Amino acid sequence: MYLYTYLSLQSFVEGCNVSGGENALVLQAENLLHAVPSKEYQYGLSLLRKAIRLYEEQKGISLEKSKQDIPFFREKRRLLIGPELDIYKLSFYADEHVITSQLQLVEHPYLKLAFDYEQLAEHCLFENMFLIRCKYDEEEVVKNFVSQMDREYDKFFYDEEHSGFTADSHFFSLLYNACLEVKEPRFAGEQEWRLAVLRSPSEVDYRYADGKLTASLPLSLPLASIRRVTFPDHESDELNYSALAGFMQHIGLFPERYLERLLEE
Repeated sequence: MYLYTYLSLQSFVEGCNVSGGENALVLQAENLLHAVPSKEYQYGLSLLRKAIRLYEEQKGISLEKSKQDIPFFREKRRLLIGPELDIYKLSFYADEHVITSQLQLVEHPYLKLAFDYEQLAEHCLFENMFLIRCKYDEEEVVKNFVSQMDREYDKFFYDEEHSGFTADSHFFSLLYNACLEVKEPRFAGEQEWRLAVLRSPSEVDYRYADGKLTASLPLSLPLASIRRVTFPDHESDELNYSALAGFMQHIGLFPERYLERLLEE
């Protein structure tokens, strides 16, 4: 199986590292809670809150003892409660023909890269990264959250002053999963996968441009996991296409094997 992603030609050239060690493509992962519309991750969190309510109804827990209103974010910050960690992600898609909202943010000229799923998954396993398929079935998502409440409900707590967890609680994992994995059913056709890591605000890079301060994290992917490179503007931008073929040969991705137009010929 292949997973596809879009990136600018500039990002591809600047991200390729062939100096010593394994040849790699370094991409800048975005802070999930800053990069996607708030309604997207709020949807996943709303299903987690619904699961808490359903669990309490099943167990006969009174409203006075309810945890339905537990805050999911730290006060005055777009940061989830629990460990001080942010989610950084790269998006991939199982369907190469899907035109996603991500493409609107990619600077032209751009490329579409096809990655080998197994090699990408193996790399994530060794590098402590997560490769996760997004979930679009609302009923199944809520059912899964409810089932985990049997283990987690008594391990997180809330009062008017603070929220907290016992030492063996994994409730914060449910929060991260709700934001990272869950998407509305209307986006199911995208078949999105997300490669993600958790990092402290002190471990990432910051850049100020166009009136906006953004955080990002460089993630290294092996060039060997790339299976195909597509340059959609090859007919109207022959100079860049020709230079791309030369650059790929320079980094060890021989264009006759990887560059889509040459493959067709």
